[in-house]
This record gives sequence, structure tokens and C-alpha cells, in this order.
Amino acid sequence: MDQLKTLVKRAQAGDLDAFGQLVAATQRMTYAVAKGVLREEAAAEDATQESYLRAFRRLADLEEPGGFIAWLRRIAISVALNMRRANRVTLLQLDDVGEVPVLDEVERTWSDEQRRRLASAVLMLNAEERRLCDRRYHGQWSIGRLALDQGIDETAVRKRLQRIRDKLRKEIEVSEQRGIRADELRPDLPGKVIELLARPKLTDLPENPVGRVAEDIRSAFPGYTDIELPEFVDFVAARNSVLADAVYIEPEELHRVDDRRILRYDLTLPLFLKVRYDGSPLRLWAMGKTYRAGKVDAQHLEAFHQAEVFAFDDRSRLDPWHLTAQVLRSVHAVLPGRTVKIVPTTYAMCREAWELEVEDDGRWSEVMAWGVYADRIVEHLGGDPAVHTAIGVGYGLERFAMVRYGIDDIRKVDVIRVA
Repeated sequence: MDQLKTLVKRAQAGDLDAFGQLVAATQRMTYAVAKGVLREEAAAEDATQESYLRAFRRLADLEEPGGFIAWLRRIAISVALNMRRANRVTLLQLDDVGEVPVLDEVERTWSDEQRRRLASAVLMLNAEERRLCDRRYHGQWSIGRLALDQGIDETAVRKRLQRIRDKLRKEIEVSEQRGIRADELRPDLPGKVIELLARPKLTDLPENPVGRVAEDIRSAFPGYTDIELPEFVDFVAARNSVLADAVYIEPEELHRVDDRRILRYDLTLPLFLKVRYDGSPLRLWAMGKTYRAGKVDAQHLEAFHQAEVFAFDDRSRLDPWHLTAQVLRSVHAVLPGRTVKIVPTTYAMCREAWELEVEDDGRWSEVMAWGVYADRIVEHLGGDPAVHTAIGVGYGLERFAMVRYGIDDIRKVDVIRVA
């Protein structure tokens, strides 16, 4: 990077040899970007040549030599899009790049199409990097707000975002140079799975309806420990164990990753696969995206958010009716004053269970369920059914958000902001 900065400074001073070295160092990337837009080798070669001519003419406008790669990428995208839209009379501005992610500091939001292009690369980020991206590019958080949230200064936030963009750009450039589409970068995952996994985690955005109701529900369970659950589930292992009872959806609703694995369709099954009782009481809280294949309409999504409360303890210390009171407090925290009704229901993995419905404009809407797990589940988790009990509570966060904020179409949830 230091060598690149030196070359840029020399080129800005009129050193043609230095600019030639910059071309040699970046031409594979530039060609790959152009080909990714144009899909034709000859056209991509023309676009690459034009990109360097334009870059040379504008080199004096580049204020930060360290930003040369992102700046050149933006130019290459702009040139390629102009060629693709050759019927237009006027040229696009450098900031008019449509569906192609530029990955520089000027870019403050990503459209749905850009996210699809970024999908596979985004999966290479860790959880904290993903959260930062979601808040910046989906939640549209300012640098100042990100800095305040993380307890660091704005310069540090900018550096973190730059490292993330560099990481994403590297992954994309590798795929582009190999002629691989962005959604094909992970050969171990189908394209549909990549797209679903890369969608924003709305529970990380407190100004989103889903994030807001998650915060309010969470407040009703002080003392519970946050736990991250895997998004992939070994479906074969689950079906061949006592957890077969936890498989309650139809096979065609599963998003299959490969012959063994599926994307989690709820949080209960991955929790059962991960958690074990070691003699200490368990009070756990989990939330995140879950996935089910099917028709997307005003009431259904393929990627949606759930929250899960799980308690495991001696029977003398864990009373289902006490936990039910907490459940009702959590519902009141989200939907104060609403009329609710508790309906007994049946789940194969529970010895008793209930659903909660909320009155919404004259209709009843089911938003959650909870139950006391069967003895065989208690044994699977490492307990003694004669001594221990286990209770689980599942919340449909989009359902709560729709009722609370009067949202008539679930597909609108991810773009709505609340005060």
C-alpha cells in the first residue's frame, strides 16, 4: 500500500512511468470490474483503456493517494455502465453507478441489488463487521452515531469501515478475475442460501421495527444470557435422534445447503443441538434470522426474525406460570393495552404448550408460543426429568412489529424506520 501511494504521488506530479506501473498493478482488477458489467471481453478491454485515460486526466483530483484503488474502481464501473447504456446521450456521473457496489467512503447506502452482488463476499465478514455494515449501509447510521455506539472516535470508525470495504473488495476482485459471479464465490453454498444469509439482520438495527420490538421483549428477561446459534443445522443428525420431534415443517419448506445441512427454520432446533445442562441453571436469550422456503407475500418472507427464550433448572426453581407472567410482561412492553388471549396448543416436543394471539383491528393474530418440553428433551439436554424442567418461548418479531406499527405488508418491514 505504501508503494502504491508513492506511485500515485509520483504520477500526480507528472511521472508517466509511475502511472504505467499503476496500470500494470491494477489492470487485472479494472478489466475484471468492466467485464463484470459488460460480460464481453472486447468491450471490457475498451472500457479498461478508457478507464485509465479518464483516471489519468483526473488524477490531480484524487486527494488521498491511499484511496486510488476504490477511486479507480468507481471510474471503471462508471465507464462500463456508460458503454452498456450507450443509447444514452449524457454520460453518468461518477456517483451514478446503479446496481454495482463501489466500496468506497462516498458510498453510504447499498440497494437490494447491490446487496445481492455483495452477498457472497459479505459472508466472509465476522459478526461485528456484519453488524457495522448493516448499520452503516442498511440502517444509514452516520459515522458519529457509529462512533458513539462503539465508544470510539470517528477516525477509528472510518478506519474500520475502510478495512471492511477492502476485505469485501478483495473477495469480489478474486471472483471477478476468475470469471465467477459474486453469488458464486462460496462453492459450498447454493446461490439462494448465500442471498438469504447476506440479508441484513434487522435485530441489530434499533430504529427498525424488528429491532425495536426485540429490544422491548429482551427487557422483560433480565438476567438471561445472550447466545449465538448456528444458522446451519445438521438435519440428518437431528432426524436420527430424539430431536426428530422438533422437525415440524414440511420438507419443501426447507432451505437445503447440501445433503446433510439446512438453514435453520427456527431457533429451537439449533439451540437443542448446541446447549447442554452442566449442573448450572440455564437462562438463555437468542435472536436472529430464520429461513423457510415458500411463497413470499404480505404475510410471509423466506428470511425472517425470531427471538427465543430458554430456561432449564430444578423444578422447584422454574415454574411455568411464573415464566408465563414474564411472557405477558414482554407482550405488554411491546403492545401495551392490547387484548390478548392464550390458547392451549400441541407440539410434539412439549408436554404442554400455549400460543398467544393479539387482537388487531378486529382480527386475532398469533405472534408467539411457549411450552414445557417433554421428558425426552430434558434427557437429551443432560437433565433428569424427575428433577429438572425445561421451558422455551418463541417470538415472531416481524409479527409483533406489524401489529405494533400498523404495517400491512411484511415486506415493508426492513425499510421502515421508527423514532
